[in-house]
Amino acid sequence: MSSGLQQRVADVFRIDTVVPHRFTTLDGYRAIAALVVLTTHVAYFTGVVVVTAWGHAFSRFDIGVTIFFLLSGFLLYRPWSMAALKDSTWPATRRYFRRRLWRILPAYLLLVVVVLAVMPGIEVHPKHWLSHLTLTQIYWPQLLINGLTQTWSLATELSFYLVLPLLVWWMGKRYRGDVDASVRRQLWLIGGGFALAFIWLSLRTLTPLQEVQVVNMWLPQFMDWFAAGMLFALIHNRLRLPDPPRWMQRFNTLADDVGTCLVLSAGFFLLAATPIAGPYTFGEGSASQAFVRHYLYLAAAATFVLPGFLGTDGWGAWRRFLASPLMAYLGTISYGIFLWHLFALETVSYVFGIPGFSGWFWLLWPSTVLGTVVLAHLSYVLIERPAQRYSHSPSRLVWPHQDRATRPTAPPPTPAPAQGPAEPPQQTPA
Repeated sequence: MSSGLQQRVADVFRIDTVVPHRFTTLDGYRAIAALVVLTTHVAYFTGVVVVTAWGHAFSRFDIGVTIFFLLSGFLLYRPWSMAALKDSTWPATRRYFRRRLWRILPAYLLLVVVVLAVMPGIEVHPKHWLSHLTLTQIYWPQLLINGLTQTWSLATELSFYLVLPLLVWWMGKRYRGDVDASVRRQLWLIGGGFALAFIWLSLRTLTPLQEVQVVNMWLPQFMDWFAAGMLFALIHNRLRLPDPPRWMQRFNTLADDVGTCLVLSAGFFLLAATPIAGPYTFGEGSASQAFVRHYLYLAAAATFVLPGFLGTDGWGAWRRFLASPLMAYLGTISYGIFLWHLFALETVSYVFGIPGFSGWFWLLWPSTVLGTVVLAHLSYVLIERPAQRYSHSPSRLVWPHQDRATRPTAPPPTPAPAQGPAEPPQQTPA
């Protein structure tokens, strides 16, 4: 094998990131979120969600979406929050949009084309192409289609991307550099997100709005999940400045008590896995069940990810596991796992001749995981990483097979922060 061909093969199988990781534990949470979403879809496809106790629990693994929304709220809001507290350089909105769109759209658009063009067993109309290519499928009734149903949350996430600059513009209009006043203003903003979600959930479950099928996927429904991540970002930033409030220090102390966080998270999740949080099928249940499920998901996800957002008392076994090479790898390709797992599931079930709701979970689950990881790896290496490099550099787009001398050099891995897992090293913002 020639050296050039060897280099191309090595590049396809090499996983690195475009920017240094600022929070090494969060890749582990991304991996977990993607895998639990995959698991819940296999459980629903095979029908085990209604026949076994562990299937009941798997039906609630859509909590992975909650984790993803918390991560987005934390990571995207944090730079603006710190800039308001310290009156430092305000993050550029144009750069923010460029990087967000180049991060999600290339791989997503490829998925849409592949699913709508080649996946068997689905009936495709022009409205499916239009809605999915524009990420507006959550605003059209009955347009979710097999292989792409999971992308509703990506459309909701895009809504948050678009709204966030407006929110931080309001937040940063006053009190920049006045730490205490800025904290209060940011808390009003975050509290508004919690209030909006409560009002929307009330309207959606208690008024005729419940007859509109798609409104349960719109951003107001989940604004408190994003706001919880924003709250943790504010606490994280304020703890890095002198004299943080005691209530913030208590959150930091709780984050260092990883065992308590995980026990609390498990308790909230187990409650969500009971009938008080609604049926185990696709229905939502009563208004009270919708409320219980929504807030139990929030409580379980928030306590679960808290040790990754905050804490200064060393790494410990749980944080070392989250930052381990396997979890870092799966976290790096987690977006591809999220995108491609339903295509892999439908393909594997078609090959094996297994119809929906006929069982065979323990055959389909590992097969789907294996196929999804392969597709996600290729997606990251061939699509996502080049797109990220383009968005982070003024130079032209560089593909994996090009010579190393013409490729921007990836930064070295970020070392474990000496001051604790939730204190990232001071590097150029991602």
